[in-house]
Amino acid sequence: MNKEYLKKFLTFSVKDFDNFHRQSFPNANEITHKSFAQGLKRIEKIFKDKIENLNLKFIDDPKDLFNSLQTSDYSHNTNITTFCMVLKLLKLLGVSLQHYNKFQNLMNIMVKENQVANELQLKDKLDYMPDFATLKNIVRKKIEAISPSSTFDEVKHLLIVAIMTLSVPLKVSQYAKMKIVLVEPNSNYLNNFLLEDLNGDFFLKSKKNAGDQNEVSIKLIDDYLINLLKLWINEFNTTKHLFITREDAKTGMNRKDLNIVLASATQSIFDIQLSNSDLRDMYMKNLMDLDPSYKQKIAISQMLGYVNNECLELHNT
Repeated sequence: MNKEYLKKFLTFSVKDFDNFHRQSFPNANEITHKSFAQGLKRIEKIFKDKIENLNLKFIDDPKDLFNSLQTSDYSHNTNITTFCMVLKLLKLLGVSLQHYNKFQNLMNIMVKENQVANELQLKDKLDYMPDFATLKNIVRKKIEAISPSSTFDEVKHLLIVAIMTLSVPLKVSQYAKMKIVLVEPNSNYLNNFLLEDLNGDFFLKSKKNAGDQNEVSIKLIDDYLINLLKLWINEFNTTKHLFITREDAKTGMNRKDLNIVLASATQSIFDIQLSNSDLRDMYMKNLMDLDPSYKQKIAISQMLGYVNNECLELHNT
């Protein structure tokens, strides 16, 4: 590819391209800018040199870039993210439509292959996992079995599993640092929280993703879960945080803490170790078995934090 018209960009560093990206997309959020810069840094690691020393060789041929990504230590999903960053860079550089389309066409193939692989992995996983309705019944029986001798950790472990099985399972990041609020706050909140309103109803409220201004609000309707929450708040947890590592904790549990407890708790309760992603996959399969309408699929996707309902379709039996 003739790079004469790209001459001014040949010596651009990651910082230079980052500034260029910020100037070109002034309204993009900080996560978008950081993701672009991180993609450039991965290119440096893959080609083992600084961007300013690469002479933009990674945009010469999409197949060469693809092969370099394939031989790297990064996951397939990360490679797709990096390839997307290069596509954005090509637009910023103003390359010809013909050259851009070469990269776009290969990108489409990568995404399709990734989708097929994900479908096969999901099918294999769901084939050996227990039915979600069975898990819910097990959790309810565990809640019924709580006694005065139940310990703080036993109730905590059960609550973390219960909130991901007896209600719509959010992403772990949405439970992290979740606070307990007793009255309706201003809707422009910063933290995820459990809300008990003036009528005594409980809601989970959370941002969909970091930097996303749209919120998820889920009313908790399972009586077993509600009773467990009341027990936890009134007798075991005196803090303002919903999930805490110990009784005298000053801060709420983060994503890593929740993942560790969830793995241990599911192993103890179900005799199989399940992650948050596993529970979400099983929940979606359970819903798809009920054959929801298109509008219901859209509503479910929004609650689960997806931008469309394509992920739900993967869970069709």
